[in-house]
Amino acid sequence: MVKSIRFRRSSSRLALPAVLGAALLSVGLASPASAANPDPIPSSFSFSDCPPLPDGASPDYSQCWVGVVTSGTFKVGNFDQKIEQPIRITWANTFNPSTFETKTVFGGINAPKMLVQPGLFGDPLLSAVYAKVEYAGVFEMPVSSNFEINIGLKVRLINPFLGSNCTVGTNSNPIRVSLTTGTTSPPAPNTPITGEGLSIARPDSTPPVLQAKHVGNSFAVPGAKGCLFGGGVADWLVNQVGGFPSAAGKNTMIQNEYLVSKNYSQL
Repeated sequence: MVKSIRFRRSSSRLALPAVLGAALLSVGLASPASAANPDPIPSSFSFSDCPPLPDGASPDYSQCWVGVVTSGTFKVGNFDQKIEQPIRITWANTFNPSTFETKTVFGGINAPKMLVQPGLFGDPLLSAVYAKVEYAGVFEMPVSSNFEINIGLKVRLINPFLGSNCTVGTNSNPIRVSLTTGTTSPPAPNTPITGEGLSIARPDSTPPVLQAKHVGNSFAVPGAKGCLFGGGVADWLVNQVGGFPSAAGKNTMIQNEYLVSKNYSQL
């Protein structure tokens, strides 16, 4: 989880948070269980990463959102990884009743490490490579009926030989992923894929559990940096094995997810 990165906030002057309004509209039009998430609903949702409210924001009209990605695909370069363990993403939609200002504030990503290469040098004990998705300083939610999310990510590669600073994407040059519940328009060779809009998965819980499917396959992936004890000596090797940089149209992210929200006054 990354908590020390600066937050990029989007703001507007609307009577209600624009993103929340769009989300509620989508939920109001969707019937329960229409999104067909194939995974069981998590038994609990942690609000531990809710970010502090900006000055003047009302706890009664500001919401903390928790999304749990339960399955999906994360394909970057030559790595085609199934999401098999939950990834939690937390953010807030805030509202200042004095200025009518809304903001979207990032909270955190809690992602497990995933095995992507059993043995980089043939030895699975010492040279297996794990990947951990981390936040890289960009989080935006444009006003859209398709519940769009723009997020900057980096993938930390974990291996004794690569050191602790080997990442694909950086804070200054992140993997910029645009996710939608609608239909994508990627460059070739990727073809359009379609997500599923917000709907009610469990209306009788408190708070209600929502579900959605976010997709994105139009993003590019930069090359590796800082590999081999931060010096970058092995960047070329990681790029060769991983297929980085990887141009737009060759990468895909698919997320089946459940979401809940609470007013800050309820936390």
